[in-house]
Order: sequence, then structure tokens, then C-alpha cells
Amino acid sequence: MKIRSKILIFSIITALCLYIGLGSVWLMEGWGVWIRAALHVAGAAGFVAGIVFLIIKKDALLKTDLVLISCFALVYTAVVILNFTANLSELETDGEKINRLTELLRSAGGWSMAVFVLVQILQVVVLPLPAVVCYLPGVAIWGPLTATLLASVGVLLGAAICYLLGRLFGRRVVEWIAGREATEKYADYLGRKGKTLFVIMQILPFFPDDILCLVAGLTKMNFPFFIATMIIVRPAIVAMYCYLGSGSVIPFSGWGIPVWIAIFAVCVVLAVLSFKYQDKLESRLKGLFKNKKDKNQ
Repeated sequence: MKIRSKILIFSIITALCLYIGLGSVWLMEGWGVWIRAALHVAGAAGFVAGIVFLIIKKDALLKTDLVLISCFALVYTAVVILNFTANLSELETDGEKINRLTELLRSAGGWSMAVFVLVQILQVVVLPLPAVVCYLPGVAIWGPLTATLLASVGVLLGAAICYLLGRLFGRRVVEWIAGREATEKYADYLGRKGKTLFVIMQILPFFPDDILCLVAGLTKMNFPFFIATMIIVRPAIVAMYCYLGSGSVIPFSGWGIPVWIAIFAVCVVLAVLSFKYQDKLESRLKGLFKNKKDKNQ
């Protein structure tokens, strides 16, 4: 990426962070100190991350920072507008304001559901957001079953779009979205060992599902097999997130508290291990399928 492009991206990040952090002083009238403090922290974190990524020349992470801050700014703007139009500042506590926001979204009916599905599509195709962050608002508004169905529709549509982007527009577009290194690596994995390895990678939490969908479009994998795999695997994963996140399976009180602490600890450990040993795991899977193929020949 050219230096001018980097400076432009960083300038936009800086402006958005200032808008989020400093704007809360005037635009979030009536909200509690903790909400405003969280907005200040979010703005500062986005700005500091931008500086770090600019200095260490991590272009992909700088783009990711821009996307995340832009999404946060859009949500923040929507809350600010509702704060004035729905007179949220007249409510006494932040809890009452949040409940009111939830009621407004629920009352929007089909429109709010369409927006929720659109968010799921975008988080698969272009937004580097954790999936659970996108699912839980739907759980809070409509419950785990409806959220699972809506999120699954969005995720499946997003996966299909990723595959078709790779199939119709080729490697250059995939490399622009996913990065050249990731594209080359996964195209090599899937190009020769394809289908079984693709299914395993979709199930395991160590692999970038959405990048794999993009790269699958570059390979000989046909669309019926691809979409059948998505229909079998993705809704089950979405349901797990939604039902666990609703507290209906493991409550957020009583005996559920130590269980959630343990789950959080395990997730942190798995995240660290996946980051540290992902290349080794990929190499072993690649070697395993190569050995099986050689024996069959």
C-alpha cells in the first residue's frame, strides 16, 4: 500500500475516533459516566491501534482497524439519533435506555430483521468482526431461535457471495479482501486436497472460515458441494453461539457463573494456542491428506 493511502486511512481513523470519544460529551446527554467512559476508551483504543499498525507497517491490520472503527461509529451515530428522537435522555438509568432501544428495534419488525440479516452477510464478506458480537444483539431482541434462523440465513448468503466472488472475479479480488499470503496458502491447501479438508477446516475453530469460502471459489470445488457443507455446518455453529449467549443453556447467575469463567478461560487458551500453533496444525492436516492420497495411488 502506498504511503499516501496509509496516511489517508489513518486520518479517517483519527477523525472517527475523535468523533466517538469527544463527541460523547455533547451527543450522549443523559447517559451515565460508565457509558461515556467506554466510548472514550473505544476511541482511544482505535487511535492507538492505528498508530501501531501504521508504524509496524501492517497494512491489513490498519484496514481492519478502519473497518471496525467505521462500524462502531455507525452504530454510535444510530444510538445518538435515537437518543434525541426517542427522548432516551429522559429515562433515569442506562439500563432503562438500553431496554428502550431494544423495544424500538423489536417494534421495527421486518425492517430490523432485514438489517440484522444484512449485518450477518457483511460480517462474512467484508467486516472482520467476531461472529458472536453480531449474533448476540439478535438474541437479546428476538430470542435464540429467531436469532439463529435469521443469522443462519445471513451467514449462508454471505458464504455464497464469498464463493461467487472468488469464482467470478478471480484471485485478484480475493487477494484484495483476504490478503495475498492467506490466499496463496489456502488455495494451495484446498486446490489438491479439497473437499474433506475444507469440511474439517469449517468445523474446527482454528481456521478463517470466511477466507476459506473466498478461496474455495478459486478451486475446482463445485458450488453444490460448497453450499451443502455450509448448510450442514454453519447453522449448527450459529445455534451454539445463540443458545449459549442467551443464558438459556448455562445461566448468567448461580452455578452458571463459575462455568462461564471456565469457558472463558478455555476460550482464551484455545485462542492463544490456535494463534501459536495454527501453521503446525495446518501442515499436519496437509501432510495427513497427502499420505492418504499417496497410499490410495
